Amino acid sequence: MLSSFKQQGILFFTLSMLTGLIGSFVNPLMSLFIVEGLKSPPAYIGIYTVSVTLAGLIFSQWLGALADKGVSARKMFMIAVTGMATALLIFANAESFWTVLIAGILLFSMGNAAIPQVLTIGRQWAGRQKNMNLTQFNSGLRAAISFAWIGGPPLGYALAAGVSFDRSFYMAAFCALIAFVFALKFIPEVPSHASQSNQHNQQPTPVSFWVLGIAITLGSVGNIMYSSALPLYAIKELGFAEHTPGIFMGLVACLEIPVMLYAGKLAQTKSKVKMIGFAFVCAMSFYIGVFFATQVWHLIALQFVNALFYGVFAGIGLTILQEELPQKIGFTSAFYSNAIKVGMMLGTTGTGLIAQFYSFRYATIGSFIAAGLALSCLVLFSYLKRKEESTELALTEREVQTCL
Repeated sequence: MLSSFKQQGILFFTLSMLTGLIGSFVNPLMSLFIVEGLKSPPAYIGIYTVSVTLAGLIFSQWLGALADKGVSARKMFMIAVTGMATALLIFANAESFWTVLIAGILLFSMGNAAIPQVLTIGRQWAGRQKNMNLTQFNSGLRAAISFAWIGGPPLGYALAAGVSFDRSFYMAAFCALIAFVFALKFIPEVPSHASQSNQHNQQPTPVSFWVLGIAITLGSVGNIMYSSALPLYAIKELGFAEHTPGIFMGLVACLEIPVMLYAGKLAQTKSKVKMIGFAFVCAMSFYIGVFFATQVWHLIALQFVNALFYGVFAGIGLTILQEELPQKIGFTSAFYSNAIKVGMMLGTTGTGLIAQFYSFRYATIGSFIAAGLALSCLVLFSYLKRKEESTELALTEREVQTCL
């Protein structure tokens, strides 16, 4: 029999996977749904993506701040998935792009807060456990979300075969309902430390934190530019079979999960900043490799390097941000999720611009530049962190001398 401690951990991992499954059913389909299902111009894809993403960022960050003030993250999670489920039901019966856009901005954007709230609830619970490896726990939650993306997109496309998008939307709404009931029945209400952290919350966030956030965003930009360009680059420019991009993406999804879990364990004894730096070096090596790849086996072999990058990047990125502001778990969880989403928005836009003027192949150069800038931000973060610590130490010594 599993201990209650392990059982509770499994429940959090299950909730993370359910939440990831909702998005994995829907998000990959939205471009096709807008153009083929609603018969809208391709330009409307950008209108929908930017509008819903920006609304989601605001909503998610707002709920993250509420969580730090003591509002139940569990209840906010249930509100978020309820909004998402309602939007999905509207999508399934919509005939107009503007109906979808309004439902997306007002309701589906609430779903942006679902994963940050899961991460917040889990971190609040894990922080109260003795001898808990928080980095490994966070890595497990991220791995559960990634696991959902292995099967979600193929199943979503299979359900939508023949342009029957309503089946995918209904399935995603059903998953949202299950997630709501699961959180209601099995996830405990975890009291926050808001009363102890009000003074900390009033303190300004250090510059080093924002620089680290920029590094996380740039890492996401590079990853999305590559993954957005890959299908058309592989099929149209390299002449590979149409199923090969799915092989590449499926392989890296399988490989990155054990890397995430091992990264969480390794972070107990190794510097997390150095590990993230190693991940960015792997990313730069991978993108250059993709630029010069000409055979299917080249890209298959390179996915092992890609898995090292994204497994480490996704496995400890959240933890390193949370450690910078330990009393603002809700804020940092939302900030991390939003940094990834901003990276997705910028990366997708960047891919389109580069392909418009050059080719999809050169999007990997854009990814290389983004990873290089992320590494530079990480170096700057380390410098600023040392400087801030030195200043804080000097102030403490002055206060001690004044008291004496």
